[in-house]
Amino acid sequence: MPSLTEVLPPARPPTILCVDDEAGALTIRKTLLERAGYVVLTAMNAADALQIFKSSKKVDLVVSDHLLPGTIGSKMASQMKSAKPAIPVLLISGLEDLPSEIGHADKFLGKTAGPEKLLLAIAELLRYRRFQIDDGIYFAEIACDTLNRPMVWHYLVQRIGSARIISWSQAPTEDAAIIAAKEELSSLNEHLRHPGRS
Repeated sequence: MPSLTEVLPPARPPTILCVDDEAGALTIRKTLLERAGYVVLTAMNAADALQIFKSSKKVDLVVSDHLLPGTIGSKMASQMKSAKPAIPVLLISGLEDLPSEIGHADKFLGKTAGPEKLLLAIAELLRYRRFQIDDGIYFAEIACDTLNRPMVWHYLVQRIGSARIISWSQAPTEDAAIIAAKEELSSLNEHLRHPGRS
């Protein structure tokens, strides 16, 4: 299993937002993650979790129970992804089978998976950062293996439904890759609206 220092740069430990409406389960999970070297923020419902998630720039990953008061984890994950698409969301459920409505979550674990599988899933999600930005008929996929030093963020742009890569490049940071990919998407969409302009 990768050690914590291999997963993110040594400047700071990763911050995990942990969400569960059962205080006992939340305390156990928080203790486990802190002993593994993570900084842990907690919330007992989706509303509080969303407030922390949107206001904090530090959250690197979300671990949430799937069944929450008044909602389900996948709906919360969808709202989180619309605000910050690069942050991975791991859902945990007492259900043995994968829920059909997992939606925007990056990974699903059953509660019977145990602490080792949870820690491994978290390490993998923190290592491989990959997400997609949709814009009209085009999309950009952004990816990074955070174990590589120096970290390089790759992005490629494609038309939805086509395997042909329109453009590909790389950037030194996640923000730079997002900005460059959005500029490329904007340029492609502008060309569609005004094909005579170069």
